[in-house]
Amino acid sequence: MIRTENIGILITGAFYALFAGGLLLARLQQCKTLLLILKTRRRLYIGHRVARAGALDEHIASLLHTVFKRKYSTNLFRIVSGLIFLCMLFAGLQSMRLPAAVLFALAAGLTPYLLLRIRAETIRRRGSQEGERLVAAFLNRYRIENYNICETLEKLVANNAEFRVCGRYLFKLLLAIRNAGNNEKLYRATEDFARAVDTNWSRMLAYNIRLGAGQGMNVSPGIEDILVQLRDARAVQEETKRLNAEASRIITFFAPFLYFGSIALSVRILGLSFPALLRNQLATPEGFTLLVLIAMLFVVNVILIELVTHQKMDY
Repeated sequence: MIRTENIGILITGAFYALFAGGLLLARLQQCKTLLLILKTRRRLYIGHRVARAGALDEHIASLLHTVFKRKYSTNLFRIVSGLIFLCMLFAGLQSMRLPAAVLFALAAGLTPYLLLRIRAETIRRRGSQEGERLVAAFLNRYRIENYNICETLEKLVANNAEFRVCGRYLFKLLLAIRNAGNNEKLYRATEDFARAVDTNWSRMLAYNIRLGAGQGMNVSPGIEDILVQLRDARAVQEETKRLNAEASRIITFFAPFLYFGSIALSVRILGLSFPALLRNQLATPEGFTLLVLIAMLFVVNVILIELVTHQKMDY
């Protein structure tokens, strides 16, 4: 049997519900506008996240395209980095606390990207050194082939002994131009070549190739301008390389020699056995932390010396 106080509560609740419904009906248009704004903001947020993820995938794909001859997916790269992260996390938890283990595991997980970036920049630097010879050969062959871009690329690819790095990218560019059925695919093919070398002269050369292949223009004046600027950049680069040669030798050879020399001195002079040395280095928090810091600092120094000493041939 329903009590009197319960009936009062039900009646009061019904009046409140009717009042709220009336307010909702009175402000129905404003509520629809608010709901539309919230949906739009959510779609923009999701689209921004997708765009950022797409830019990251494009960046990693560009690095993989530069380093490897075969085509590898970005998902495989993520899986390898994730496995390294998990293995380092498991190893770190054996001798240190969770926050420190996660920090070092993150550093280890980023190591494949750092190594891929270093390798890609090294290849790009070597490819940029071929710029002057490549542009000069392209210009000569372009005139011989009566300003035909495809015939010029075919002859350069057939005789690419002088262009060990750029020759591979030219071959991919030639195949892509042959299969390009519209301007969008042609643009994508030339942009892949420009990003593979990643220099101003490669972007300018790719732009001229796009104009010559897509519109049939005579682009020899533009290529001549690229060649003149590359010759000026060659003199500047030689002087920079001479000034920074000593620092490069110290970082690359002397620092590892000091580390392995300290291990040899610990075993020969201090009388510490090699298994005990490895145990102290890998199985204790202090030793493991120092080892990871030494490796990370060495990689950072190598990256810095590469950026300063071995600059790209560019203008």
